[in-house]
Amino acid sequence: MTEPTPATSNSNGAPRQKRPIKGILGLVLLGFCLLFGWYFARGTWAASKMEDPTTPDQGVISKLVLSDDGHREIRTAVVIPVTIEQAWRILSDYDEWEKMFKTVRQKQRTEPLEGNRRHVVSDVMTPMGTITLDFIVTHEELPGGGYLAWWDAPTRELPINKGEIRITPNGANQTLFVYTVRKKYQQYPEFMVNNMLLKHQPDIVSTLRLRMIESAKE
Repeated sequence: MTEPTPATSNSNGAPRQKRPIKGILGLVLLGFCLLFGWYFARGTWAASKMEDPTTPDQGVISKLVLSDDGHREIRTAVVIPVTIEQAWRILSDYDEWEKMFKTVRQKQRTEPLEGNRRHVVSDVMTPMGTITLDFIVTHEELPGGGYLAWWDAPTRELPINKGEIRITPNGANQTLFVYTVRKKYQQYPEFMVNNMLLKHQPDIVSTLRLRMIESAKE
């Protein structure tokens, strides 16, 4: 019979236990894969539609959804306790944009154009850096009441940069505010951009909501 291999010991003579390094590394790798999988799915899987909030106390709801033409876009909605006229007066005042949109670092120029359009040039902060946008916003009055403002402002860094703001009456002295954007950066994958928007767009809409409520009281 062979003698058992003696256990290794430390300087104090106590048996030294071998650490399961491979097992720990495997768990870390598994956790990373699960986290990345969730992050990828969050920025890729899009719902066919989104249920909008019906009351102000439901807060801001933001989701990745499929547009009518099959593209993924971020749709963020909230009910604001102001009238549709108050909401539009504030939204169509471009001097207010730096207060309402925290991403607007500096509004360089804005001028009215014919056909309910507005030329806007502004520096906008994004998690991917500050970019200068030179774009035209088109205003439309909706048939059933409410207003729509939309824009298409591509740049070299941002070849797809489309968005719209839609406000509609939501009962007495309330407005349903819906902010929808679709962005594609030149250097970043789509799922990463969508995750960034899902994180930051609710904050932008919450700030805008508070500003509207404050302005309505002035």
